[in-house]
Parts: sequence; C-alpha cells; structure tokens
Amino acid sequence: MIEGLSVSDISSYLAATGWVRQPEGWRGAAVWVHDGDHEVLVPGADGLADGPRRLREIVALLAKVEGRAAEDIASDIGSPMVDVQWYRTPIIPADGQFGLVEAVTALNSAQTALSAAARAALTGPRPVFDGAAPKPVRDLLARVRVGPIVPAADLLTVRVPLQEEGDGEPPLARRTLTLLQRAALLMREAGAEVRRTGDISVFDGIVRDGVSADLCAALARFAGPDPGAGFEVGFRWARALPSAVPARTVVFDAGSGPLLRRVAHRLRRLHREGASVTGLIGALFDNGGEDRFRVHVRGRVTTGDGGPRGSIWVRLPDEAAYDVAVDAHRNRTPVRAAGTLMDVNGRRELIATSFGKVVDDRFEES
Repeated sequence: MIEGLSVSDISSYLAATGWVRQPEGWRGAAVWVHDGDHEVLVPGADGLADGPRRLREIVALLAKVEGRAAEDIASDIGSPMVDVQWYRTPIIPADGQFGLVEAVTALNSAQTALSAAARAALTGPRPVFDGAAPKPVRDLLARVRVGPIVPAADLLTVRVPLQEEGDGEPPLARRTLTLLQRAALLMREAGAEVRRTGDISVFDGIVRDGVSADLCAALARFAGPDPGAGFEVGFRWARALPSAVPARTVVFDAGSGPLLRRVAHRLRRLHREGASVTGLIGALFDNGGEDRFRVHVRGRVTTGDGGPRGSIWVRLPDEAAYDVAVDAHRNRTPVRAAGTLMDVNGRRELIATSFGKVVDDRFEES
C-alpha cells in the first residue's frame, strides 16, 4: 500500500489537506498537527530503517481523520497530478464483492459519463453525442484508472491523470471533471424543480452546460434497479494543480434514477438534426437569471429537413458570445450560428455551439 510513497509526497499531501508543520522537529522528523487534535511525525528523509513503519502509521491516522480507506488515501498521496471522481451507489455493495453484471454496469456508466463530459468540454455541448468520440477523448479515457477496490467501502473510484497542454488552458481532464461536477449539480437542482412543478422541460435549458442524454442515462444506471435508491458523485482535485472551483459531493435523492432515464429519453426525442442560421440580429435577450444569452436572428436558416424558415431564436453558449452579438446588433453586422434545433419552453430554438460575425461581403439582408 505504501510502496513508492516518498516523504515529499506525504508532506505535500498533509499541506494540501489542512495539516500544519510545526517550526520545531523531533529527532530529525517533521511534526505536523491537524486542528490541534492529531499529530504525526514525518521522517526527515526517504530510506530510513523505520520509514515504512512511520508511513503506515501516518496513513492509518489519515484514514481515521478523513473517514476513508487507507488504500484510497495512499493512492491519493502517491498521485499528486490525478483528479479523482468517485461514486457511492447501491450497485456497489459495501463488502466489495461485485456481481459481474453490476461491475460491468458501473464501469460502463463511469466511462460513458466521462466520455460525454469530455466531448462537451472539447467540442461543445450537445443533447446527444453521435458517432465515435474524438481522439483526444479516447486518449483521455485510455489513461483513466479505477480503484483501489476496497472491500470495506461501497465506492467506485475513478482516477483521471492530468496532462499539461501547454496552451494556457487547464488540461482536458480537469475541464472534463469541472464540467461534469457542474452538470451534476445542475441536474440535481433541475430534479428538485421537476418534483416541485412537474415540468421536465427544465432540463432542456441546461444542455448548454454539458447535460446530455448520454450523461443522464449513465448517471441513472448508478441508481440501480430499485427506483427508490439514491446515489452520490464526488470529486477531488489533484493537489499539484489546484482549482478555483471547489470540489463537491453531489447527492442525488431517491427517485433520481427513473427521472434521469426520462430526461435521457426526452433529449434523444428532441434531438433532431444540425442546423445553422446566417443573418442579422433583430433582438437580444438576457434576463440576468436562468434564461440568458438569447438572440433572434433574421436571415437564412438551414436545417436537415430543408424546411423553410426565415428567423429563429438562437441560444448562445456563453457571455463572450453574447458580447459579440451585442456588438454585431449595434453595428448591423451579420452573424452565423450553428448547433442543434431543440424545443425549449414550447419554442423551437437553435442551441448554438459555434457563433461569430460573418466577414463574407456577399451576404445580403433578407
């Protein structure tokens, strides 16, 4: 369990999890304390005769303080550049003895959820992801590791290594899990809204945040066959690459499984064909709340079914695109948007995944 752990790994983990190193050591060892109630001695160097025993004692105390398995903590200590996602679900029994069907379901669901989130982070949100995943997504999934499988825990732990990409952006792995955490939070909130109002269409508005039929179906399977079972999805960020986004645990209440299956069916049904529009912006809408970043475009709408249409509401992907739209509207500059047609609150809209000004002088106002 502790093979390969270094004093440096232990020290960086303690510093990242709230422990404080004391100015005075003890017989060459560093003294770390936690909330004044716990104390550990970290060897001064690797390779000391009593080093393995000291490390076992440290990991055992950390397991007690954090309420997690020692194997899980040792894996975190030795993986400073790995983000972690975990599921607590009824299809993973507490005794660690997976049934074959449950194990396959859990692993396939975890893979599908990661793939859907990675595709949304890489190429933009979609209600449904068709075809093979892009190569960067496949490469990301190939690096993912599962475990350790701890007999005393009812967790499936997914470890996602981070790779620096050199372009100033966070790694795709971090963007994927950040999007997945936010999507899970929004799905939980939308589920509560459905229970209050009975209106499942509230999920349509969070497709732009990475919620898809694929993701809904994957998470629904973690609820198991019992429609009354809830489940949890948790996140921890790699300590070597801190995040401004707090790591969260998202708890889905009992009954979430059937609801997410309904949402997945709805998003697939609403998913039609790709569409695009080129024209002038006639109106802008942003209420500063949940209904944000919409523009009405008059011009040429192209759809897969070839149906004629001269204008359409376009839901933009983010505030930056809305700022471009404001400037285009002010200067009567034509724009082009492409994405997917969906029914949103009873109205046909283009959920844009790309948006920008048109520099083609041949454009003529309709």
